[in-house]
Amino acid sequence: MAVYATTTEVRNYIGVTSDDFSDQALTDMINSATDRIDRETGRTWQGAQTVTNEYYTGDGTNRLQLKNTDITSLDSLSINTSSTGSTYTSVTTTKVRYIEGLGILELQPDAEVPYFPEYVNSTKVSYKYGNSSIPADIKLACRYLIAEMMNIPDRMNQDLYNMIINAYRTNRYRLV
Repeated sequence: MAVYATTTEVRNYIGVTSDDFSDQALTDMINSATDRIDRETGRTWQGAQTVTNEYYTGDGTNRLQLKNTDITSLDSLSINTSSTGSTYTSVTTTKVRYIEGLGILELQPDAEVPYFPEYVNSTKVSYKYGNSSIPADIKLACRYLIAEMMNIPDRMNQDLYNMIINAYRTNRYRLV
């Protein structure tokens, strides 16, 4: 797992020693801060992540919002058009467009199935997502969170943290 700060970066930024916090304690805080940033932004900079056979319920349109954004490849897509059946029709991935940065799949007019059905688990998708280059301000946000965990307020800038997170946050939309 890639993380958004190292123990050395945290020690240098916050000014704590191994007498104050062990390397393991810092590692745990870094992991927690990294996970929180991913949750709050709806994105990840921990490298390419693979999702296999994630199930979705469509809304009867040709668009589907995935759980993750920053899609790098669509590996497979299958759609079950029968609410009582379990036979999925494979959709050719080149007949599906994914909207970069939003995690939205859009079926093209020539796709094997023209819409995402409105019943539970009608769509099965496998894909890769994520970024491998960690922006400097995401690293700073990680250090801010760790300062907050350590209760060192002069090293935490809540307003700047919120500004950084909001700049990267993925908004979820109801597709119409």
